[in-house]
Amino acid sequence: MDVSALLQSSLILFAIVNPVGSIPIFLQLTADLSPEQRQQAFHTAVLTSLIILFGFILAGKAILTYFFQIQLADLMAAGGLLLLIIAIDQLVFGALARSVTRTQKLNACQIGAVPIACPIVAGPGAMMTVFVIYSEHGFWVAAAATLIVMGITWLILQFITAIYRFLGEIVCLVLSKILSLFLAAIGIRLLMQGLAQYFK
Repeated sequence: MDVSALLQSSLILFAIVNPVGSIPIFLQLTADLSPEQRQQAFHTAVLTSLIILFGFILAGKAILTYFFQIQLADLMAAGGLLLLIIAIDQLVFGALARSVTRTQKLNACQIGAVPIACPIVAGPGAMMTVFVIYSEHGFWVAAAATLIVMGITWLILQFITAIYRFLGEIVCLVLSKILSLFLAAIGIRLLMQGLAQYFK
């Protein structure tokens, strides 16, 4: 396994999942739950996210390439554009994040599955990212990067209250903006690589 590809892929996926920047959202969504219910919601979120992302790694090529006749260049361009839009929203507006917090009364498992797992953790950007990683570096790099990022996300969720108290809202916000800036640059690179295939 290419260690540099794994490190790069893990950093890209971590930037799009953005668990540190989403800490205030996670706490807001689970504010009405007991500590035990909150942990149940977070366990459900990580497990559901793993299932979604691994499902996309294993079946994404068959669904997109063969069923929809979408090529890698198309996915790279679309994925890059999507990452750029998400990064701009996180940097400037935050409308996507605010929209998912307007949910009806749900139990712990429901909140963990929707909206924490999807669309916050394993959203469209993460799905597209793991598929691009799989297409560029193969199954093992994509799988390992997914496990690493989901493992880090699980650790953050286990100690979310302590982390939030230590970092504070301002630091979480700044870290989120920095990750969003990196994400915008990654999105532009993927977009340009995808478009370049059409001009060869």
